[in-house]
Amino acid sequence: MDNINSRQVWYSLRRTLLPWNFQQMLDELCRLAPRFRIDEVIVKIDTEEFSHGHPTLEWARAYQPKLFLVKKELERLGIVYSLNPWITVGHADRGRDDRKRLPGLECAVGHDGAEARHCACFLSPVWREHIRKLWTIYAETHPHIMWVEDDIRTFNHEPVEFGCFCPRHMKRFSERVGREVSREELVRAILQPGKPHPWRREYLLMQREIMIETVAFLAKVTHETSPETCMGLMSSGPRLHCVEGRAWKRLGEALADGRPLYSRPPMGNYCEDSLRGFYYSQDSIKLTRHVLPQGTIEQTECENVPFTRYSKSVVFTFLELAVSVAYGSPGITLNLFDHAGSPMEDEAHFGVMLAERKPFLNELAVVAQQPGSYAGVQLCHRDDYSLCKELEPGAAYRDLQEDGYPLMCALESAGIPTTYDESNIFALNGQSARVIPEDELRRRLTGGMLLDGVAAKVLLERGFGDQIGLKRVGEPMERRQLPWVVSAEEFHNTEFGGAPRKYLTATLPFLSASGRICLLEAADSAQVISSWVDPDTSRKAPAMIAFENAEGGRVIVHGMEYQSCCGVAFNHPFRREQLQNVVRYLGKGKEAITFRGDGAYPLAWRRDMADVTVVGCFNLNLDSWRESIFDLYWSKPVPRILYLSADGDWLAAEGAVELNAKENRLTIVWRREVDHRLPLVLKLV
Repeated sequence: MDNINSRQVWYSLRRTLLPWNFQQMLDELCRLAPRFRIDEVIVKIDTEEFSHGHPTLEWARAYQPKLFLVKKELERLGIVYSLNPWITVGHADRGRDDRKRLPGLECAVGHDGAEARHCACFLSPVWREHIRKLWTIYAETHPHIMWVEDDIRTFNHEPVEFGCFCPRHMKRFSERVGREVSREELVRAILQPGKPHPWRREYLLMQREIMIETVAFLAKVTHETSPETCMGLMSSGPRLHCVEGRAWKRLGEALADGRPLYSRPPMGNYCEDSLRGFYYSQDSIKLTRHVLPQGTIEQTECENVPFTRYSKSVVFTFLELAVSVAYGSPGITLNLFDHAGSPMEDEAHFGVMLAERKPFLNELAVVAQQPGSYAGVQLCHRDDYSLCKELEPGAAYRDLQEDGYPLMCALESAGIPTTYDESNIFALNGQSARVIPEDELRRRLTGGMLLDGVAAKVLLERGFGDQIGLKRVGEPMERRQLPWVVSAEEFHNTEFGGAPRKYLTATLPFLSASGRICLLEAADSAQVISSWVDPDTSRKAPAMIAFENAEGGRVIVHGMEYQSCCGVAFNHPFRREQLQNVVRYLGKGKEAITFRGDGAYPLAWRRDMADVTVVGCFNLNLDSWRESIFDLYWSKPVPRILYLSADGDWLAAEGAVELNAKENRLTIVWRREVDHRLPLVLKLV
């Protein structure tokens, strides 16, 4: 069971064994799991199409002997047994009404008054008593991990979209504020435009406390019967969890209950759409790791819905595994085969790939799991974001979620890796600037800081205009609202790689041109990097400025609202050149890494360890690259370069690589083809 920490890749297959063909499915599982090199089987309980909702205790007691048999057979094969109840409070009603089978069950009530019939309220005594008895039955099988599904949240419980505003929640809230409050009154306060109403903070803190107490309850129920079982948490992305006010470290500690905690960060890409979906995947891994308690063990969620090569190719699935391992996850949970009773043999191509690719992934894991850190531009996350965000009139509840995803995509797609660890360059967009304390902002402004127009506007309101080089920042407006027509962004400053009449489209983020711009009035000492131009190419206003403040800090402000502007039209070879020059300026030559491929859409990384550095890239495009260039800050001797072959061997890179070292910079030029089917991984020794 401890092998998950042994710097090898740990495969955890999530599998449902249905009652009506249980023995047949178990026999196949025992035959194929060793062949597919599976390390652990997470048995899913009463799952998907044939879920009963909240299973009855009678159903669970009848199924329990089957779980004991699964555990026995897996242990005989040296495979670990874990358990994944499909329902905690419920993801969605899906036509079910559990109030009939659980008399007195109180269900969630949405902010709009929608009432669930299956998705329980976390405060419902009937639900809690049922879970206590049900999970005791499960815990009696002593699984290695008891997984809590991502329905342990207060959003997306169809038909309930956000929150719980049931009578119990409203009563508890009314007691907190000292007077009776209706749902309608509270929701109006939560969505109040401008400065947040105090009730929003009070409600989100109440939700936070309820969720921490709830996961502690689940852990205690499990550990009363099986104290050696670890708890696992599936989650839905920290930016979205902001809408429920989640305090991640406190919640993680409560769920762990003194045992190691396992985390299943979502990788997205439930079916194959675009390789660019891996931008979300790597960010989800890094951000979820950042918010959870130190020492949490990751097993990423590799999904395939609805479970055939029609929904996801084998190559795409391998890349999902490779992204997981490259970004440091020791384990991967595999939801690759359907839960309707179909044989795994029908889609055995996935299992064959798991076995064939394990040597490559194991070698990648050896370097990715050593103590070290991922380098890049630091992004911002704060649990309290939704407590502080100022809403516009007519905002929806979902608008409370945290900004930041488009900024991450903009940087990563330009060959600029991102991190949530400490860095000499800090990037901030949207209203995240409202959550950061003044002393931290002052410290950040002595280094390098990249701001979008909205973040700059917030800092100006907070009195930091002198530190960011701005006199005024306008409200974000779509192009059609501006006093003149904006046709393009002219990237004209030669110190940043620009040239006269070098234009980037202002049709952002795509043909709808709905992206919003904040007009900037720069300080006299600020440099203008790019300008908005009209159809006659007359420069009308600064688009991007650079400024060095009195403390020696460097600031770049891009007058876009990144949350609405980043997309297909934002990306361009000129944009990549612009942004890479921006990070060079901000880092004062000490930016950790930039990457250029002979094409578009890279996903690059750098991991520094005690005596070795690993750099790598995924090509998230169908065009192959004939040349790949890593530009690194490097103060050590010129290294020897090894590359990881498809077979999992580290081979000398002589003849394939060109090195240029100068003034603490190292440029690595890889001359062999890199396509989307296999990442390029280089070890610098």
